[in-house]
Amino acid sequence: MRKLLIRIIMNMIAIWLAAYLIAGISYPSLSSLFFAALIFAVVNAIIKPILVIISFPLTLLTLGLFLLVINGITVEITAMLTGLHTATFMSSIQAGIIIAISNWFLYKVFNKA
Repeated sequence: MRKLLIRIIMNMIAIWLAAYLIAGISYPSLSSLFFAALIFAVVNAIIKPILVIISFPLTLLTLGLFLLVINGITVEITAMLTGLHTATFMSSIQAGIIIAISNWFLYKVFNKA
């Protein structure tokens, strides 16, 4: 339970950072940011692996660059299910990149603690 809460807080920080850096991403309140982080964790755990398997040939063809589009799709799905606002699909792809990098960094920091 503690690890799940830490993971949700890491997602919350990552989504906040993406909203701070990208003009096309916004959230109405702190509670909606927490809910978006929770839904983003569920989408990454359940839907993203299915998308990766289905798009494997396209990912191979683009030498892995299609995974950026999959990250954007997961951000869009999260935005559809929560109060997170994304202006364009390109801003979702940018948010996916920022969220992935910041989650990686936060995982390295919290994993050593």
